Amino acid sequence: MDRYGQDGGRADAPPAEEAVEARLGRLLAIQGPLPNNLHSVRDLVQWRDEVVRLGQRRDDGICPLGDLAELLADGDEAARSAVRACLAAWESLLAGGITRIRESGELAADADPERLATSLMAALQGGLLLARTTRDVRRLEVALDIALGYVRAHAVTL
Repeated sequence: MDRYGQDGGRADAPPAEEAVEARLGRLLAIQGPLPNNLHSVRDLVQWRDEVVRLGQRRDDGICPLGDLAELLADGDEAARSAVRACLAAWESLLAGGITRIRESGELAADADPERLATSLMAALQGGLLLARTTRDVRRLEVALDIALGYVRAHAVTL
């Protein structure tokens, strides 16, 4: 198995578009249920806890996205396009969950779900990069906690 998680081929050859799409499909299958069940800020915290737990285990669906986003920087355009589509789909799932939280009245009406979802994705990707380079998952926890603080800043206080 090469550094891209493929069998066969050149050791440093980026994965083909089909292989990328298959890996991304598996990732979304693992992650999809988490953001689809966001109905409160508490659910977001549970999502964060699950992401961190998965980040501690190399083969559980989080790290492959970090691998692809990092390693495909020099890959072909079709593969990069597949990664961008996956990131957009994941961010869209988060935005949908944040919209549900806002509609429940827990977040202010002017809270922007897309902006909040982007902050969570940026924290996730940056946190994964830091966690991988330092081999310290607490970096991922801190990044996600800061993004959750941004979400909580839009909470309605009763």
